[in-house]
Amino acid sequence: MEGVLRERAQDLVKMILEAAGYEVECADEPFDLSGVGDDDGIVVLISDNPDEIDRFDTRKFRLKREDGVQECRKVLVTFTRARAPNCTVWGEEEIARYAGEAAVAGIFGRRIALESGLVAQPARAAPRSGGGKGIAILHLPVQISEKNAMIISGKRGSVRCRFVPYWCYHCTSTGSQTVVNHRVSFEADQWGGLNAINGSTMDMKVSEAVDTGMPENCEVLTPKIRKEDAEVQVVAAMVENLTQRVRIKREEGDTIYYQEETLKPDRKNITTEVTLVYVPVWEIEARDKIVEVNAYTGEILTMPMDEGVEVF
Repeated sequence: MEGVLRERAQDLVKMILEAAGYEVECADEPFDLSGVGDDDGIVVLISDNPDEIDRFDTRKFRLKREDGVQECRKVLVTFTRARAPNCTVWGEEEIARYAGEAAVAGIFGRRIALESGLVAQPARAAPRSGGGKGIAILHLPVQISEKNAMIISGKRGSVRCRFVPYWCYHCTSTGSQTVVNHRVSFEADQWGGLNAINGSTMDMKVSEAVDTGMPENCEVLTPKIRKEDAEVQVVAAMVENLTQRVRIKREEGDTIYYQEETLKPDRKNITTEVTLVYVPVWEIEARDKIVEVNAYTGEILTMPMDEGVEVF
């Protein structure tokens, strides 16, 4: 997001923050705006650039007051599906809502209230049913709002948010094997997530997860696949992926032989770390079918996430 678009967004966000009672100043890198309120400070980055977003998300900014030093809230304004678990994320929906509230507040001479939290509040919208307890467990943040999930699914109906358990794994392999003059390397490093209910997989890193309270009224599902069994599956998949068949040429006198060998990594050279991480899923129940949308990636799921499971 560069040039005129970034400048327009900066002007609009500045108006929103001022309507919320902040004294706002434009800034240079590593953020675009800074604001000081009655009780807190806020910094804003307006960007679609992954590198800028990552640097902003991992840094901390502090405000020094007479009564001490406090950490600033971070707001990321982006029009992509950027992942910034340590920031409040504003997209088109949030900007439109706050800009409208700011315009009305200007007419009546009052302030607007900005929702607090690491993740944009609309993305944490509570589903219509379920028995969520607001508990704090390791989970991927909700980045797709209920409204956007319905748009993605192309369906209308009752919606609920469910947190599905995954075994997030980090699997590494070392070593190599040589046959005649043919060397095969088994060096590998792989991250991923194994669904602890149906065994499906998805791309995932434990660094993407947050350890904060769950949205209210959500359902948290119970794992069916044990940690030990997940480790066995992950290692078996790594062995299968690294297994290679090689053709070796041998000569004996005037005769040439071709011999095929199957080379596999030694399981003793494979290590795996497994952590339980919950993945948010929007379930849209329409008249004709149920559609599930990953609330972190926005992907429509082709395999039911929770068939035959219990809720605790």
